[in-house]
Amino acid sequence: MTLQADRGNGVCAAAGRVRIAALCLVAVAASGCANNMISHGPAVTDGSGLPVSTLIPNQAMQITPALSLSVETMIVGALVVWAVDPLAPNWQLAQAPLGADRMRISLRKKRFTSGGDGEAAQLFARRAEKLKSDGGYAAYAVLEYTEGIESSLPIAQRVAQGVIELKR
Repeated sequence: MTLQADRGNGVCAAAGRVRIAALCLVAVAASGCANNMISHGPAVTDGSGLPVSTLIPNQAMQITPALSLSVETMIVGALVVWAVDPLAPNWQLAQAPLGADRMRISLRKKRFTSGGDGEAAQLFARRAEKLKSDGGYAAYAVLEYTEGIESSLPIAQRVAQGVIELKR
């Protein structure tokens, strides 16, 4: 069973991604539909001066009199926000039973974060405490715990895992 860590604000990763994607789509749609907000840049032409159609229009959305955003900038911004996903939890937790009263807890940190490097031990202890209280156990003992960095493409990730024994 895989569980995701809570960042304390109650926003789950999927809902955050949907909100961000919807906001980006609205911005791009508005840039293509609202003609009074669009400033048309110079047309793209070939060597003989004939107009050439492009995949991304050469247009910009006028945000303020001094600020305009091109469609390319909005698309790149949407892709960066999608990849980084600042509202997603920093750690992904997975747990697996290893017998009647033993449990393996594994943690994997997301690739792009702005902190949270020292949270693994806290999340591990919080999950162990929750397993203890939800199962009606009196205590738990940490049998092993390791932290490290897993080299994977495109960017390495912090990982942690441990085994606990639940005691009645």
